[in-house]
Amino acid sequence: MLNPLVAVVVYSAVFSVFLRIQPSTGDPSGIRSYAIFLLVTLLPWQFHVTSLTEATRSITANGPLITKIWFPRWVLPTSAVMARFLTLLVEMSVLLVLIALIEGHYAFAWIPVVLVLMALQLLFTVGLALMVSAANVYFRDVQHFLGVALAPWMFLTPILYPLNMVPSDRDFLGIDYRTLYQLNPMVSWAKAYRNALYDLRFPSAERWLAIVTATVVVLTLGAALFSRLEPRMAEEV
Repeated sequence: MLNPLVAVVVYSAVFSVFLRIQPSTGDPSGIRSYAIFLLVTLLPWQFHVTSLTEATRSITANGPLITKIWFPRWVLPTSAVMARFLTLLVEMSVLLVLIALIEGHYAFAWIPVVLVLMALQLLFTVGLALMVSAANVYFRDVQHFLGVALAPWMFLTPILYPLNMVPSDRDFLGIDYRTLYQLNPMVSWAKAYRNALYDLRFPSAERWLAIVTATVVVLTLGAALFSRLEPRMAEEV
């Protein structure tokens, strides 16, 4: 996995120059920087990927501990996510300073909005981490399938390009492509982060509804699945 600062240089060069993908202009901020455009979504995405990658192996990697001592197993995947979340906090703090220094825009007023988005993403990622870590105990190939799935998931999320590049004038079974595309819950997070830190405006009510709904559903399902599979984990590892 690329370091975020290295990734922003690589992706900026490839997508902005060679593929001629230009960032949208921040509305109403007026910011037009591909580096900032990319970082405001790339950093949360990196948190998402590294959290799930580490959480998936958190139980199987601690097999000897699990078989000797009883403790709530959910602590392992949750602690893996929390460790990456602390890194995200530092990275986003640095990003706020970069926006101020490079663009002359002070995004500090939007810190409360960003913190709420980060907290909801944390809960959403914990829900997914509970699912994949529990499943990986019984089906060890889950960790490999996850690695394969994360790459196309990234390209199906508007991280490297603006959302308006997805056509809305074409449809599949009567549903336009952009609507289908936005069934991906990470689209709402990417757009909301970009609204707050690039456009410097409040995300729409539609975005908030999608984010809260995805968080509640995934966290509930993750907790239920983990609780169901937890009793036999010590035997399986």
